[in-house]
Amino acid sequence: MPDLKSLKIPLGFSLEAGSPVYKTFLESLPYYLGAEYKTKLIADTLIVDGVPKRSMEQITRAALDALVAAQVDHERVSEQCLQSFEGKYDLNDGIYEDLVAQGVLFPTGHGKLAYSGMLAEVFHAVDDFFRRHCLDLGAQQELYPPAVESESLLRAGYFDTLAQHAYFVAPLKTSLDSLQAARDGAVFQESADGHLQNPGWVLSPTVCHHCFEARKDSAVVLPLKVTAINQCSRYEVHDTHGMQRLRMYWMREYIQFDREEKSIVESLDHLLSITTDTLERWGVSYQVVTANDPFFSNSATSKRAFQNMFALKRELRLPIPGGSLACASFNNHQRSLVSSFNIQQSGEQEDELSANKIASGCVGWGYDRLLFGLFTQLGINVSAWPEQVTKDLGL
Repeated sequence: MPDLKSLKIPLGFSLEAGSPVYKTFLESLPYYLGAEYKTKLIADTLIVDGVPKRSMEQITRAALDALVAAQVDHERVSEQCLQSFEGKYDLNDGIYEDLVAQGVLFPTGHGKLAYSGMLAEVFHAVDDFFRRHCLDLGAQQELYPPAVESESLLRAGYFDTLAQHAYFVAPLKTSLDSLQAARDGAVFQESADGHLQNPGWVLSPTVCHHCFEARKDSAVVLPLKVTAINQCSRYEVHDTHGMQRLRMYWMREYIQFDREEKSIVESLDHLLSITTDTLERWGVSYQVVTANDPFFSNSATSKRAFQNMFALKRELRLPIPGGSLACASFNNHQRSLVSSFNIQQSGEQEDELSANKIASGCVGWGYDRLLFGLFTQLGINVSAWPEQVTKDLGL
C-alpha cells in the first residue's frame, strides 16, 4: 500500500463561496486531479485526501493549473450587480441540520433529498405562488418525462459547455451475463462498460429542454407560453451534503416563444419584478446580477463574455452564511435554441428564414435553493414568519 497523505495546498488567497471562479475551480478539479481524490476548500487552502507521497508534487501542480485556468476563464467577464435589497433578517446557521433534526428533510444520497410535513407544504405553497403568476401571463401547463434524448442536448449545445454535469441513462444489454451482473450486484461494483447499452437518454438538466424537444422540427402558433415543474438532474462532484448543491433538484420554468424578442424580454422583466417585489415585501435580502453558466470548455470564456455583455442571463441570489446562492435565472435565448431545434412559426413558410424570425426565453426558479435561502433568513419556525409572507403563500 502506498503511503497516503492529506495534502494541503496554499492557494495564496481565499475564493468567495459561490463566486464564478470558485464554482469553476471546484468543478474542474476532478478532471485535473483524477476522480479518486477527495477535495475540500477551506479559506485559502485546498485539502486533497489520499495522495501517495510520490504524487504530491504532481497533484499540487495540477491543482494550481486548475485554479489558473478558472481565473483565466473568467478574466474577461466582470459580473455586475443590477439590483439589490438589504432586508431586515440576520442569517441563520445550521438550517439544513435543523430541518433534518425536525424530521421534515431526509437525505437519501449525495445531492438527493426527500421532503415531508411542513417543508413539503412550504414547497407546494411557493410553487403555487409562481405557477399562478405564470398562468396570469397566459402560460399553458405541461408535464414532461424525467429524461431527454441525447440528441436533443447535442442540438442545444449542452455537451459543448456542460458535459461534466450530464447524467446518462442506459439499459442493460440483452444478454444473460448482463442480467446476472445486475442480479448479483456486480454491475455496480465493477466497470459497467460491458453490461450497459449505449446511452440514448440523459436525465434532463432543465425543464425547458423538454419544451424544445417536444417541438423540434415543427411549427408553433405564436405567442406560445408554457409553464411546467419537473425534477431535474445535474452531476455535481463537490458540496453535495446539504440543500445548496444537489444532483437532483426541483425547478419550475416559464418558457416563451415569440416573433419579437422585445415581447420575451418584457415577460422576463415582469417575472423578475414580481420575484424581487415579493422578496422586498417580505423583507428578504437579495441581489440580481449578470450571470454566466459555470463550465470550463474551450468555448466557455467567449460564451460567458457574450452573455454578460448583453445581460442575456440574469441571476437572483439570496445570501447564505459564507456567500450567496443562485435561486432563479432569467434567460433571453434570442434565436439560438429555436434555430438549433428548427422550430418555426405556424402559418409562415417553413424554412430556415422563418425559423430565424422566432425568439425564445425562459425563467427558472430553483425551489430547493430558494427554500434554503428563505429559511436561512426567516428561520425554520414557519408559524413565526411575518404575516405578509404566510398570507402571500397561503400558509
